Amino acid sequence: MFERIRLALRDLIYKNRRRIKAGNRAEIPVSAQRLMKKVTIKLGGRNNRLVLGEGAEISHCEIRLDGEDNLIEIGPRTRFSSGKIYLRHTRGQHIRIGADTTVEGAYLLIDEAASIDIGEDCMLSTDILIRTGDKHSIIEVASGARINPSRDVKIADRVWIGRDVQILKGTVLHPETVVGACSLVSKAFDEGCCVVAGVPAKIVKRGIRWDRKLI
Repeated sequence: MFERIRLALRDLIYKNRRRIKAGNRAEIPVSAQRLMKKVTIKLGGRNNRLVLGEGAEISHCEIRLDGEDNLIEIGPRTRFSSGKIYLRHTRGQHIRIGADTTVEGAYLLIDEAASIDIGEDCMLSTDILIRTGDKHSIIEVASGARINPSRDVKIADRVWIGRDVQILKGTVLHPETVVGACSLVSKAFDEGCCVVAGVPAKIVKRGIRWDRKLI
């Protein structure tokens, strides 16, 4: 009882806000609640889940989850320091961020049928956009068919993404990939241990790995 009161007071002090519609669940362990600062959580729709791992540190972030049977899962000891995580208007999709990943500033967006997977021990800088669709339709004149469906984004363990990078639908990045600052990534790469950079991004160096420390 005392712990719940203390956490409620902490939410007031650090401006955390939660609006959870009945039929949805937010599974946030005490270790993660204690680290939340200026976080807004809005859960609507039906049978959606937000799951935070032990020691996940979320701050200056807005999380919006609606639709039906969707999941946002943020792994243990992950740090998401600034940005937005939106999964909306769809069914049976997910955004997963693996354990020990750090995000300094990112906007993750799903608004139709596709998912985002980010692996463990990844390092994301600031001003990063990751999205699975185009938000609007591109239509073939001859057939009247839409030709720009959404597609999954898959980022493996130990990927470093530099500042101001855009990761678009269909992107696949393998372990030990480094994405250069200001790049636009819009395709599935078939190898890791490389640097990709440019607009659009291509492999500019192979046979590398990265480390969080300056060695």
